[in-house]
Amino acid sequence: MTRRTRLEPHLPPDELRQRYLKTEDLSERRHFHVLWLISQGETQARTAHVVGISDRWVQEIVKRYNAGGAEAMRDRRHDHPGAARTLNAEGERALEAVLQSRPACSVTGWRTLHRLGQTPQRPRPRDKRADPQAQEAFQEASAAAQGRSTGAVPGRGGGDLGDG
Repeated sequence: MTRRTRLEPHLPPDELRQRYLKTEDLSERRHFHVLWLISQGETQARTAHVVGISDRWVQEIVKRYNAGGAEAMRDRRHDHPGAARTLNAEGERALEAVLQSRPACSVTGWRTLHRLGQTPQRPRPRDKRADPQAQEAFQEASAAAQGRSTGAVPGRGGGDLGDG
């Protein structure tokens, strides 16, 4: 027989269900869904299958809930500030000044450049065998062809096959 998972009585099952149904954050909603199913007597394996996560993650959610209650169910990814900046504010200003004065040919600080509002500026690739006169003639012919009728005339029938 499968052993049932024990939940600490931080919240009654009805409250777990309400939080599962009403929580806006998708990660928290999934956590409360897991807790509600476990509180209804479901196994960890069945809960993992229903919610679409691994058995191990169900164990982790239950462990966090038992240790910290409902407050431990929040999405903790929002608490991480991310990696430290490579340049401080003064360094970013200096880099921006250098970039404004001359174009950079090779830049490794893409995130810093993006944060400064810079985008990569390079010409579109051209085939060495391309014929500029043939391309110009093609573009002119395409522009002229755009004025050509496609067969549908506005205000002249609905386009059914039986309009004859």
